[in-house]
Amino acid sequence: MGLDPFTKFIIKMLVSLYSYNQQRKAQKKQEAQARAARSNVLVNKQSNNDPIYPLYGRQRIGGTRVYVEASDGAGLIQEVYVPDPAAPNDTEVRYTTHLNMVIAMCEGEVTDIEQLWFNDTIMWDSASGGTKADNGNGGYTLSNFVSGKIYSGATMTWNWYPGTSTQTYDTAISTSVGSSRWNASYRLQGISYITCVIEANGDKFGGQLPTFTAVLTGKKMLDVSTLVDGDTIGDMTAGNYTTGADQNPADILYDYLIDRYYGKGLDRNENEVWIAGTEINLASFQQARIDCDASRGGLGYNLNGYLQSEKQLFDNIGEIMETCNGMMIFVDGEYQFRIRKKNEEVGIPASAIFTKTQIIGDISLTLPTKARKLNKATGLFNNPVTKYNDDLTIYKNDAWIAEDNGSVLETQEDYTMLTDSTLVGELIEQTVNISRDESTIAMTVAHVALLLRSGDIIEVRHEDFGWGTGAGETQKFWRVQELKLTEDNTVELSATTYNSAKEL
Repeated sequence: MGLDPFTKFIIKMLVSLYSYNQQRKAQKKQEAQARAARSNVLVNKQSNNDPIYPLYGRQRIGGTRVYVEASDGAGLIQEVYVPDPAAPNDTEVRYTTHLNMVIAMCEGEVTDIEQLWFNDTIMWDSASGGTKADNGNGGYTLSNFVSGKIYSGATMTWNWYPGTSTQTYDTAISTSVGSSRWNASYRLQGISYITCVIEANGDKFGGQLPTFTAVLTGKKMLDVSTLVDGDTIGDMTAGNYTTGADQNPADILYDYLIDRYYGKGLDRNENEVWIAGTEINLASFQQARIDCDASRGGLGYNLNGYLQSEKQLFDNIGEIMETCNGMMIFVDGEYQFRIRKKNEEVGIPASAIFTKTQIIGDISLTLPTKARKLNKATGLFNNPVTKYNDDLTIYKNDAWIAEDNGSVLETQEDYTMLTDSTLVGELIEQTVNISRDESTIAMTVAHVALLLRSGDIIEVRHEDFGWGTGAGETQKFWRVQELKLTEDNTVELSATTYNSAKEL
């Protein structure tokens, strides 16, 4: 004998509360990871196994020192030379005078380098006379450094590599440390990196190892609006790619999903060859791209930042989703991408309108609890105005704090893909606004509801709740969360409140 509807509802509510608590624990852990990543992204780490991040849009990044060596600048490493083994005390020390570093910055192929920083000072700037010349190795030699700074007059050689699949090795490093230590085998293909050879200068550097960071415009990636099902790399031209700052979330998500190194490796056949539309619904990504550009009154969702490659795939997809009000669903064997937006209730079909006579049994309604309600939110992000250091935006609603008896109900959101304080402020305000009235309904309806998909908007008209289009009634719209076909060919449907006015 089955459980009665009330018992089912109580069980579902308890499961929902448990899931919510577990979700919050996971979210707090992710926030801590994001804060740690942001504090590490502007330093030079020394490691042979640290993660290398994919970079999208424009961001300042420090990178990892994957090779550090001292030499005389002409192939000799510091050593103690013994001219005569019979006279071990008769030694000669050959001192080294040059520091050699290779700094892996991010996954390539990236678009460009805009600035190079010495500690917290710009030492090379493409917008202020800095130039770069093809070095013949697939990279560029930087010249015309900013004058009048602490490093001015120091003897330095800098090369930048965008991370192409054809770049070769850095000959400046090879010459300085010797070909036995850096040679044609060390190409770092697919990684954007910087090399430097710096002559020791106590007056300039004070005996300390400086931190070198760079502002890069991120990964070259496919523009989904130009793709059709069946496209392969052989079909691509320069017009199929997008580069530079302020990237569209649809292009970033598609790039992440198809990448076989740090992403999911979708849209690939058994030989790892990319074929567009194999597992990803291109039409949904193309529409999402349009919706992203049209959001926020046409300002759009412009992403600039990085994904933490050590995090789980699900978490990084979530990082992209939360910056653009996105939803990813799996329908008929394909991944689809949708954007939450205003006016989705306009023109919904009659099959998406459910009245009391079309609902089988009771409606289970869960109102927002105090644990879910918010009246304050803080958004953390890297701000270009503060040299890409940590910054925060705060949204607080004093009226709701008073309504909550003076209790401050707050959350903190960490963004590694946003550098726009205005967008961060709008997102956290939306988070607070939605939390105030996001209710959940669960009901059983006829199997015609299988025409719906997760994320669709429905209307429920039920006079017992005052929902409808009549006098004194409120038109009530909901976003479908889950659909489940039962043994008796009915559909168990759950949905959350949809309020067009609270969408960006």
